[in-house]
Amino acid sequence: MVCAALVACAGSRGREDESAPGTATAIRFTQSINGAMWVNPEVFPTIPIHVIVDGEPTAVTYSLDGLAFPATRDGETSRWTAIVDTTLLGDGEHALTAEAHGVSTSAVLAAGREGIQWTSIAVDHNAATPRLHRLGDRLVMTWTDVSSGSRVAWLQELDGAGRRVGEKTALVGGAGQEDTLSARTAVASSTIGVLYQERGGPYKNRFTIVGADGTQVIEPIALDPGDRFGSNSGDVVSTGDGYDLVWRTNSGAGSSDIRWMHVDEAGTVTGPLIAAAPGNGDPQAGFDAITNVSIQHRDGTSLIAFSRYVYDPQLELELLKCQLASVTGGVVDSAVVDLGTGFSWDADCRILDDGAPVVVRSAKDLTSPEDNPPDEMYAVRVPLDGARGAGRKIVTGPETRTEPTLIGTAASPILAWSDARKYAIDITQGEVELYASVLGADLVSIEHTNFAHSHFVEGTADIRGIAAGENAILTWIDERHGGSVLDPHPEVYLETVWQ
Repeated sequence: MVCAALVACAGSRGREDESAPGTATAIRFTQSINGAMWVNPEVFPTIPIHVIVDGEPTAVTYSLDGLAFPATRDGETSRWTAIVDTTLLGDGEHALTAEAHGVSTSAVLAAGREGIQWTSIAVDHNAATPRLHRLGDRLVMTWTDVSSGSRVAWLQELDGAGRRVGEKTALVGGAGQEDTLSARTAVASSTIGVLYQERGGPYKNRFTIVGADGTQVIEPIALDPGDRFGSNSGDVVSTGDGYDLVWRTNSGAGSSDIRWMHVDEAGTVTGPLIAAAPGNGDPQAGFDAITNVSIQHRDGTSLIAFSRYVYDPQLELELLKCQLASVTGGVVDSAVVDLGTGFSWDADCRILDDGAPVVVRSAKDLTSPEDNPPDEMYAVRVPLDGARGAGRKIVTGPETRTEPTLIGTAASPILAWSDARKYAIDITQGEVELYASVLGADLVSIEHTNFAHSHFVEGTADIRGIAAGENAILTWIDERHGGSVLDPHPEVYLETVWQ
């Protein structure tokens, strides 16, 4: 049952108009994908449910599990909204309808308090690199697991409640083939670019393009030179005429670099180029063994974010600094993102996009009097402004926070990240968990929302997301059934952030 507190924030105008003549030709839920939505009532005890109504409606009525309640028009727009109390929703599926002047639509509102478990350690074994995409009008997930006996990269359609639609399709790997340890994906209108890793020193990087049914469009391309090996991390983005990709290689003797390539839909290759190399402290130095790299594409330029050590002559030591490399017409340029006057240590650095590219870094203030300064997040729009300073501080809190992802929605952008603030409360009971926030127009977080059921091994959550109208659907690697570096049980989970 739905509690009697279901409300629609209706003002007197809405009540007066209910008896007035009106028309409606179509009505649709904006946050629904394939007829379904998901809510965690413990995280979102009230949610706004939106519809768009075509025509000249004077009243819109919702029904949830048979209980009717009115919606209110959002100003002079075609959108109508009702605020729904979810606290008494039981776990499972609930019937939701919206009606205006004889025209109606329906959806499933699924509820659950532990998130959506996509893979199981008992059935699928270790999972990795979940990604959500829109492939045409379909919502799809890509990931790797060992459910078939060997490690395979999969594609699966799903709806907005995380329910699977049809059967999953193998993209890379399978019986008799090398294990696909990770698969980072991007989609175009009808193809999928797959940057994947197999075993070998410790990895071998390869790239291929496949169709929506998994059919190979181009032969896999071996990315690492014969005298080098693959390192962790990598990323790929669709450019409209193909894919830009970035990956890391190492010499086997402690030296690594970051490489870039463009591959068009026919398999024609531009590159590879070395986008960032280690220096001798002049001032650029080297990379950590585990260094995240990310890529976006804008107006013919590839934007690559990473952290690299830079020698600071004032402190006489190397600081880990967030940097942005751009590749335009085969020419590489790079810049340190933080131009502030203080000293910071950038533990994480990502190029993200909410409709426009933005660099988000997680940084410790080395001038702080605290024994363990918190990691705070800063954002800088691209192209980088010469007067950017340290950038805009968008998230702060005790302890560490990394792995940001940014989702542009039909409303405000939503930022999600991994957060260890509970260690500041009780170090013996601390957890690294999923947090999210709607961002204001200045990209500053408004309110931090904690998904307390989540559990991460720090730095391994691989949080990603996609818009569902005004909402964002998140996916990540969860460790609630293992939870340690020595006993990892990585499983894929999903949740929805509401606004």
